Amino acid sequence: MPISKPVVYVTQSTFDLADDTLLNIVHAPLITTETLSFDASVLNQHYDWLVMTSKNTVKHFLPYFDQLQADRISSIGVKTTEALNSSGIQVDFEPSTYTQEGFIEEFDIRPGQKILYPASAKKRPLMRDYMKQSGADVTEIDLYYPKVYEQTIKTIKENISSIDYLTLSSPSAVDSLLGQLDQKALSGIQLIAIGHVTQSRLNHYGLKAVTPEHETLGHMIELIKESIKQ
Repeated sequence: MPISKPVVYVTQSTFDLADDTLLNIVHAPLITTETLSFDASVLNQHYDWLVMTSKNTVKHFLPYFDQLQADRISSIGVKTTEALNSSGIQVDFEPSTYTQEGFIEEFDIRPGQKILYPASAKKRPLMRDYMKQSGADVTEIDLYYPKVYEQTIKTIKENISSIDYLTLSSPSAVDSLLGQLDQKALSGIQLIAIGHVTQSRLNHYGLKAVTPEHETLGHMIELIKESIKQ
């Protein structure tokens, strides 16, 4: 009799994993995004850097690249870089650690540089504050707003007894889930947080999670595979 594969719910909004021989992977995005309007006149200025922080940022900002005047483009990590590259846009800087903290540690800013920073309206302030405190002239764009994907919450509630692993990739995803679901309901599920910021948010709710070596969905899946081999 064949052994059933562990059920893994992947809650990232974007999903690019192929079928897996070891795991039953279910795509269950917790966050959807709503595009926000902004003053497009900020695109008429010349910038030293455009700072891109996620695949969602790339998706929502892509229509404005033809108007952009920026000497160089930075990316927070490999998935953001891949999203840019797939649209024919080259990246000049990517940190070795795919976090705001890694970006801050490696991104060199000279006072007076003009930086365009489109991102989520609910972004963490860490990068923005670093750039401003380093003397940069930062123009922020609230590009999109994250919203709870209600259908996913319903699906998780209906299937919670069959879920073995649940991946979480942002504090906002954690808040979306725990705003709709009692933490006790997750006690029998192994939670995988993409990094320490998401892990800390889970800890805030009294939940524990493990994190992979690198902050990508692929590494979260590899961590799960390693755990089932033990």
